Amino acid sequence: MKKVSLIIIAVLCVVQVAPAQIKWMGIEEAMRKQDSMPKTVLIDMYTDWCGWCKKMDAETFSNPDLATYINANFYPVKFNAETNDTIMFPVKHTDEKTGETITNYKPFINLQNGNRSSHTLAQMLLSGRMSYPTIVFIDFEGNIVPVPGYQTIENLEPLLIYFSERINKYSPWNEYMECFNASFRPETDTTDKFDGTINWIDFNGAVKKMKTEPKKLLLYIYSNWNTSSKIMLGGSFKEKVVADYINKNFYAVQIPYDITDTLNIAGHSFVNEANQMQHPHQLVLSLLHPDYRVPAFVIFDENATHPMFVQRGFSSYTTIEKLITYFSDDLNTKGVDLQKYYDEYESKLRENKHQ
Repeated sequence: MKKVSLIIIAVLCVVQVAPAQIKWMGIEEAMRKQDSMPKTVLIDMYTDWCGWCKKMDAETFSNPDLATYINANFYPVKFNAETNDTIMFPVKHTDEKTGETITNYKPFINLQNGNRSSHTLAQMLLSGRMSYPTIVFIDFEGNIVPVPGYQTIENLEPLLIYFSERINKYSPWNEYMECFNASFRPETDTTDKFDGTINWIDFNGAVKKMKTEPKKLLLYIYSNWNTSSKIMLGGSFKEKVVADYINKNFYAVQIPYDITDTLNIAGHSFVNEANQMQHPHQLVLSLLHPDYRVPAFVIFDENATHPMFVQRGFSSYTTIEKLITYFSDDLNTKGVDLQKYYDEYESKLRENKHQ
């Protein structure tokens, strides 16, 4: 088994049952399930005559660790792009008057246009680029992302994590892969780009130091069961320019979401009420309410009186840079719109080779 599969195995510690095969379902069933209980839909688009499709079945999808991960985190669909079945598929549009998103089920068929005629739903999902095999991901918001070509276990693994942990919603693929490789395949980085080291310190110690040596606090909240948490810690926060800037301008603290220590800040004490792992700490609940996604990072003012900003979900080093420079320069108190700053930001910190 390839070394890279250890990443998937680590994630699967939380899964009690380990089926050896993917539980493929029909696309109509998958879309109904996604509507009632959101998960990303994964579609293996194939044809009966496609040799590479058969090879991917035999050598990639047959891997029991990948199969278990896919069953736990996706609604997996095996879709013959040349099927003759009539398929009812949800199509969303926005009502011009109300602005509401409306879903209608539309029939898709195979028009039988000659030999190897492709199904109209396959044409829609692949945007007319009829290449096999192609894996199609449909996320919670209905975004359709086709990824063409044969996928090895090593290539498929970061794709699965990218879509299952919704990193696709928060980070472009190229920056995610840089951080992924820095975390799990460091030999691929031939530069010193991810050689940074943040001076992480104890939470209560940081709050104490802030009283005599005021500096903003960056609090990173992570989960040991969450791969994107590991990618942020081993990639995003190790990007040298970001790490150096944080060390200069912030007290940096990292805590697991289920930390059992008593944490003291702003005159209040926060505890883990169950005093056990996998139970969220009071401070984490207070800071992330009502959206408890991790990883997350929180920026406090110099007096640690209140959180100025909470960023939930995976963040690449570029996202982190934009946010920490905004708050380090106190632009939030100077009337500078955060979204406008974020959208128009050009790095002032890194050399061209680090862009």
